[in-house]
Amino acid sequence: METLKRHLPAGDPDGLSVLTKIAARFEEKIFTNAENPAEYLREISLMMLTMETESAVGNSMASNPIGEKPKYARSW
Repeated sequence: METLKRHLPAGDPDGLSVLTKIAARFEEKIFTNAENPAEYLREISLMMLTMETESAVGNSMASNPIGEKPKYARSW
């Protein structure tokens, strides 16, 4: 739920309710498809990591316009 809140801000009670429903459906789907507790935890962790990674990449792309090299890039 906290990961969803960071990526899909819910400013009002209705938004929070929607996020709660999304989280519940997501967790139920993972639980139903998992064959054991370890697989369930792995899938949940993988999805949260994917969200964090995509967010970090998106933020990086937004702060670095296309065609512009980052200051730390080597030029060789």
